[in-house]
Amino acid sequence: MEPYLLPQGDQAALAPGAAYSVPGLFLYSDLIYTCLDQVEAKFGYRIPVRYLYGSPKVLWNGGRLVLTDNHYTSRQLFDELAGAAARGITPLLTFSMTHLTPADLDDPAGNELLEMTDQVKGGVIVSHPLLGDYIRRKYPRIELHASVILTSFAEKRDAAYYEGLARDYDRYVVHPDDNFRPDLLARLPKDRGEIILNERCVLHCPQRKEHYLSTTDDQRILQQGEGELSHFLDRCPFVPDFKQCQTKARNISLTAQDLVNLQQMGFSLFKLQGRLDIPYVFFFDFLRYTLENQVAFPAMYPIFAFAIRNHLKEKERRRRAQQTPR
Repeated sequence: MEPYLLPQGDQAALAPGAAYSVPGLFLYSDLIYTCLDQVEAKFGYRIPVRYLYGSPKVLWNGGRLVLTDNHYTSRQLFDELAGAAARGITPLLTFSMTHLTPADLDDPAGNELLEMTDQVKGGVIVSHPLLGDYIRRKYPRIELHASVILTSFAEKRDAAYYEGLARDYDRYVVHPDDNFRPDLLARLPKDRGEIILNERCVLHCPQRKEHYLSTTDDQRILQQGEGELSHFLDRCPFVPDFKQCQTKARNISLTAQDLVNLQQMGFSLFKLQGRLDIPYVFFFDFLRYTLENQVAFPAMYPIFAFAIRNHLKEKERRRRAQQTPR
């Protein structure tokens, strides 16, 4: 690269050949697309987002959007899924419910989404085997991903366990704690493995299972309109991130060099979290894990911050317009 010129093409990539799974479906997909377009215009590099995941507020999503008030028509739901597919990105529904009954499989909203996902050749992230089996039987064309929640409830996470996930699912997520077990990582089936990059919790968090269970319970309460919410985050010492201000314990987000090292080990798909982050935080992570860190990332982030600001201003304008009496 010549001095004083921006890197172009793969020179602008942090890890050429890596692919990414990112949040934002049904939340800020338009901002994701704007970011991809701006990066391509500036560096001639199309960030390889392979999957875009999320879910509207339905029973099966397990509560990940309990703080977000989303209302979509059937047409809007389909357009959101089809819009990702039109860009060559596989839309993934996140169905993170930790406990389901056979009766829950009849949920009309969830089944409507499955029909749409099947039409656009999308996929589903599942955390309960009952739902996974249901989708395999009824929609065999839908790509099936094993959620990180599945690994969090496993009694033993050894190589044999992950090999079983790789046989049963198109993709599986390595538990964030296991990102720090190099001997185990070396033995995993890497062609279907997915590494979470920006895990904000601490190593071996003792409350991880309670966190997942509480979001499921809260989602069911919100859907059915009765019961008391758990308010788990009021008790959690690490989430949201601002609670980590006074602690000396680090979270287990990976460094850019960690990503490069894992790619050299054979992993090629990397996942970012952040559906409940403010967009400035998520896109900071998105760009630092995808762009070359010395020149491309610091050049791009301040530029894209203006798009984030405009997005938030427009969102606030719409909110106020909805509240204004007519």
